[in-house]
Amino acid sequence: MPKFMGFIKATHAAPTAAVTIVITLLAWSLGWREWSLVGVFLAVLIGQFSVGWSNDAFDAPFDLRSGRVDKPTVSAAISAKHLWIAAGFALSISCVLSWSVAGVIGGSWHVFSLAMAWLYNTLLSRTWWSWLPYALAFGAVPAFLTYGLDGQAPQLWLTLSFAIVGVSAHIANALPDIDSDEAAGVQGFVISLGLVRATRLCWLLLITGTAVLAVESAQSSFWFPAALVLIITGAGTYARFSRKRTATFNAIMVCVVIEVIVLLSSVASQ
Repeated sequence: MPKFMGFIKATHAAPTAAVTIVITLLAWSLGWREWSLVGVFLAVLIGQFSVGWSNDAFDAPFDLRSGRVDKPTVSAAISAKHLWIAAGFALSISCVLSWSVAGVIGGSWHVFSLAMAWLYNTLLSRTWWSWLPYALAFGAVPAFLTYGLDGQAPQLWLTLSFAIVGVSAHIANALPDIDSDEAAGVQGFVISLGLVRATRLCWLLLITGTAVLAVESAQSSFWFPAALVLIITGAGTYARFSRKRTATFNAIMVCVVIEVIVLLSSVASQ
């Protein structure tokens, strides 16, 4: 694997793209425009690069012991040291961009979100508290955008929706690897719950976050909560009867995408 492609792979491209696009679209729906919107996009994208690189850098010894040949540090494309250096530069650039585009208060919320992601990577990913950085990091996103735009605090429902769905996505992301992580001696929140309880909690959180969004979006249109009920029912049915271990993760990701669309439409219509 060439080094350049190793760095790209270590960014965790799919989650990085998803987070960047969702936050940028939310910023647009709130009223960010032109170069300020570009600034938000770049701050989030580069920040997510730092999160992915630091994650693979910290996990390098574990990935080597587990024989994770899909990881660029195991395939010898890049060293953990080089990833740490790249992650540090990306974090610094993202922090500067965040404060430049959203001011001290707004930008600090994004810096806080990145700090929580790094806290997860370096200290909490293999502990019972692995869910907490996700809740805090995702919950801080609306404050980054609203304080940065006009100095106003975000609506509580928006913060709650982001925090709850963020934790649900964290659990869903860990479910496909629960057996291999447990075999490797990894300890964490999802593993401590076990597959059945973790899956149930994942859906409970998603339904709770969806309910918060449904109640709020109903003020804009009846069709918003109706669409949410239909999509979560369909996703739950698919996950229940599919034999694929990744079914729950895939179903929840579809739900999250639909929820983001409803969220953006609801915010834009207010």
